Amino acid sequence: MLTGILRVSRESIFSGLNNLAVCTLLQPDFSTYFGFTEAETEALLERCGRPEALETVRRWYNGYLFGDRVLYNPWSVLNFLRWGGEPRPYWLSTSSNDLIKSVLQGRATRLQPVFEALLAGGGIERVLDENVVLDELDRNDDALFGLLVFAGYLKAEKRSQGPMEQAAHFLSIPNREVRMMYTGTFRDWMRTRMLGHGGDLGRLTGALLEGDAEVFEEQLQAFAENVLSYHDAAAPSPEQLYHGFVLGLLAVLEPGHRVRSNRESGKGRPDVLIAPAQPGGAGAVLELKVAKPGKKTLQQALEEGLEQIRRNDYGAELRAAGAAPVHAFAVAFDGKQVLVRGASPP
Repeated sequence: MLTGILRVSRESIFSGLNNLAVCTLLQPDFSTYFGFTEAETEALLERCGRPEALETVRRWYNGYLFGDRVLYNPWSVLNFLRWGGEPRPYWLSTSSNDLIKSVLQGRATRLQPVFEALLAGGGIERVLDENVVLDELDRNDDALFGLLVFAGYLKAEKRSQGPMEQAAHFLSIPNREVRMMYTGTFRDWMRTRMLGHGGDLGRLTGALLEGDAEVFEEQLQAFAENVLSYHDAAAPSPEQLYHGFVLGLLAVLEPGHRVRSNRESGKGRPDVLIAPAQPGGAGAVLELKVAKPGKKTLQQALEEGLEQIRRNDYGAELRAAGAAPVHAFAVAFDGKQVLVRGASPP
């Protein structure tokens, strides 16, 4: 028996190693042998006197899909219990992840919208190739996504494509532990990209959490001019484009803050909620609007966002969760031009 995350590269009927029965994580064979099931995790937490930690463990270490079974990362769960029940990226700390980070940063410009969608809690559909060839990573997107799935950095849920077609898979980030790898990689790439252009992620997020609309606008403008230019601003859904762009920037706030998209709060759904991981920290609400040529100017879009925040009390969920203070901003985009204004509480 051979084990590993990728298939043996020289396996064929003409090689010295042939007639193998290969079981990848996409198949149900042996699916429960690679992690803890929900029942096993509950029993383990109960035995260790930590049954109340189940939800935390689920958010951080659950979500891996083997065949049709959702499993917990056993290494991380055991270390969580060993080190006093503090959620940390235990599995990520077991290796440098240099190959993954290098490939992602090398493709960040072209694949930025894809990874912004992943960081926003969404996903993408791909037909996976189970025969990943490492020397194709720099030029083949299929090889990249296959590696991310088989190495545990993406979860793959099967989608039916019809009886005569290959099944596609819906790919998403499995949990908060793995999400930290993406946010760290994205943050490092963004910092490198903005060198010499006046953009500073620390200043941007600091202004957001301090309620400084002027500095937040200045920094968001710098990033829009020098990063957003790679996007197609005339895409069919510009709202989604800007939404993903902002979420990608703010994902660097985790794990100290939780960045959530389109969550119910007050009387509606604000575009972005930033909640502190612990009560007493600052929180923020963003409502994003886009100008439309001949229909809505940039200033009108901004005023629409401000009115929507006031009318719907979008800070309600954050206040109920103990965030203090809570800042609210309307952000309006027109191409690469940005306007930001703080909204007064209702």
